Amino acid sequence: MPTLQQVLDRARIPLNDAGKDRYLDSEGLGYANDAVKVLRRERPDLFIGQFEALPGDKALGEDLPVDDEYFPAVCDYVTARWEFRDDETAVEEKAVTFFSLFKSAISGA
Repeated sequence: MPTLQQVLDRARIPLNDAGKDRYLDSEGLGYANDAVKVLRRERPDLFIGQFEALPGDKALGEDLPVDDEYFPAVCDYVTARWEFRDDETAVEEKAVTFFSLFKSAISGA
């Protein structure tokens, strides 16, 4: 299972922030935890029998409490939140794209 740090590292790639100069881990961790909460609300079936997915925020070194196949979706969510935070007018379209990727990934379609 990937860790939440790996989620943040992957989410930085489309933002050209591999050096961690523009986005704080603490902020991204909050977004990643938010993504897990959205998944828990929208797809509770993904968490059946997973004690590590009990409600509560996770730390950077902890495992992402969903199957590996949802790793890209959580990364897209974090990317979208960071992107939208930057400049709502300049990057709104890019943020919407990443939110759309997240939504389609969790819809089960």
